[in-house]
Amino acid sequence: EIRPDDPGLRVARATLHAREGKLAAALAELEPDPGDDESGPSAGVRSDSNAVLEKGRILDRLGRYDEAFACFDEAKRLAREITGKSYLDRHAREIAGRLRQFFVSDRLRLMPMASVREGSAQPIFIMGFPRSGTTLAEQALSGHPRISAGDELPFINELSDTLPRLFGSPLSYPEALAELWMGDNRRGPEALRDTYLQKAKLRGVIKQGDTYFTDKMPLNEMHIGLISLIFPRSPLIHILRHPLDVVLSAYSHHLTHGYFCAFALETIAQHYALVMDLVHHYRAQMALRYLPVRYEDMVADMSGSVRRMLDFVGESFDERCVNFHNNRRLPHTPSYAQVTQKLYDRSRFRYRHYRKHLEPVIPILKPVMDRLGYVLD
Repeated sequence: EIRPDDPGLRVARATLHAREGKLAAALAELEPDPGDDESGPSAGVRSDSNAVLEKGRILDRLGRYDEAFACFDEAKRLAREITGKSYLDRHAREIAGRLRQFFVSDRLRLMPMASVREGSAQPIFIMGFPRSGTTLAEQALSGHPRISAGDELPFINELSDTLPRLFGSPLSYPEALAELWMGDNRRGPEALRDTYLQKAKLRGVIKQGDTYFTDKMPLNEMHIGLISLIFPRSPLIHILRHPLDVVLSAYSHHLTHGYFCAFALETIAQHYALVMDLVHHYRAQMALRYLPVRYEDMVADMSGSVRRMLDFVGESFDERCVNFHNNRRLPHTPSYAQVTQKLYDRSRFRYRHYRKHLEPVIPILKPVMDRLGYVLD
């Protein structure tokens, strides 16, 4: 039996109120009840990390930024305490280092690549760190009658896990890809390509008449090397956003992608920098069909950004892509509420309200900011 003061129920009511613009009512759901003490009925809200995080997001919309950030801090502390999880930094650095060492131009020149499978819709890989704007890009592109939304497809990660067995290699990924040099495995990329497309078909992603479908699994950009072997002609659309906005937004949500980096502010920044450094490496070593698109540009000129993405993909402009809020599909991400509304710009450069709280991560992010052309103001 669910009690009226159950934290989950109160969070749900608060979220509904906030979505309707009733911010005072939303905040009231997550405040202690009048006269309640530390052990009273509303104590569960204070110790529930989801409730505290939602309260922080509501305070943010009310312009109470210091209080909001205190809630984010407390929510993450509670989450670490309850789950015992923290960033797997050593593992993340190890796999990134191995990918960087394996995917170099001299080796890649010797490796076979898959051809395009004729008669099948092809994937568009929408890449980007969680909370960078990938859902917005997918919602826009999937408004096109020949592009369907695949959402977050786990297939690239699954292939990276199974390819050593597929190639009969004693090595792990990515080193097992060296088996592609052997005669028996020269068609390995085609086998991986066909496995990916079959998985998409079985999931119902590909619709009749589609020429493309999207795959916006967060942090697929870690695997740009593998993707380029399987789908060398597939569009890679990388959504970029001011790094401080990305880190702040990730901190205000519970996310599991990225080796549990989102449990602390500094580790979000560390993983963001690690991933972006790896992307920089791939771009230097490989000829990629790669298009960077800024979230800020999408917000400022959605029509222009959509035209640019569709031109890159090779599809004609369609007005339905701009009116993405009319798209009936419901994304399965924390951004689902935003992308079913008309475009707004309150999330652009949101970090400015939190500048003093973000000081610890600025040195971590500054090299990436400089490389991407983002400034501090």
